[in-house]
Amino acid sequence: MSLFGDQLSLFSSSSLSGAPDLFWGELEGEDSALPSPVTETPLVIPQTDFRLTGSRGLATSWKDRARDNIAAISLLGTLEAEDRNATPDERAVLSRFIGFGASELANALFPRGGEPYRAGWESLGKALEAACNETEHAALARSTQYAHYTPEHIVTAIWDMLMKRGFQGGSVLEPGCGIGQFIALRPERLEGRIAFTGIEMDSIAARIARKLYPKQVDQARRLHQGHARQ
Repeated sequence: MSLFGDQLSLFSSSSLSGAPDLFWGELEGEDSALPSPVTETPLVIPQTDFRLTGSRGLATSWKDRARDNIAAISLLGTLEAEDRNATPDERAVLSRFIGFGASELANALFPRGGEPYRAGWESLGKALEAACNETEHAALARSTQYAHYTPEHIVTAIWDMLMKRGFQGGSVLEPGCGIGQFIALRPERLEGRIAFTGIEMDSIAARIARKLYPKQVDQARRLHQGHARQ
C-alpha cells in the first residue's frame, strides 16, 4: 500500500494503454465551410494640403540632404503605386526634397561622360538609381541646371509684401514651382481663398508637389473643366 493511498493511472482507460479511442461526437457545424478571412478596410487618409509652419528640418551635410532626396523619391513611388494621399509624417519626408541643383549634389551624383561617382558617394549614387527609372534619372540630371528652389525666408518676405499691399486672395501662378514652397508658406488667413497653379519641368518635383497639395490639383482640375464647358 502506498503512503499516499491508492494511485490512479491516468492512461489506464486511454488509447495509450491499448484501449479503444474515445469518441466525443461531432462538433457542431463541423461540415460547414470555414469563415472567409476578414478583409481589412483600407486606410483612408484625408486629402490635406501641406502647410509649413516651422522648419523643414533640412540636414546640415550634403550627403544627408542627398539621402533625404532619395527618401522622398522612394516614398513618392510608394504613394503612386498605392494610389493614396500622404500621411502627415510622409508629407514631412516629401517636403525635404530640395532637388539636385547644388553643385555638391550635381557633381557628386551625376558624373559626366561615364565617369565614376565621386569617392564616398558611390552608395548614394546607386541608391538614387534604384529609386527611379532611367527616364527619371536623366530628367533629374538635366534639372541640375535650374533646380535652385527659392529659400523659405525669401518666400515669406514676398508673402508679407503682398499682404501689406492688400492681396486678399485669388489665382496665383508659380512658374518653376519646384515642390511648391510658395503654397507651403501661404498665409494662414488666406486659407481657402487662393487657387494655385504651379508649373514645373522636372517630373519628380512636380509629382511630389501633387502629393503635398492634392486639394490644389483637384481645384485646378475643376477650374479647367469649368472653362471647358464655357
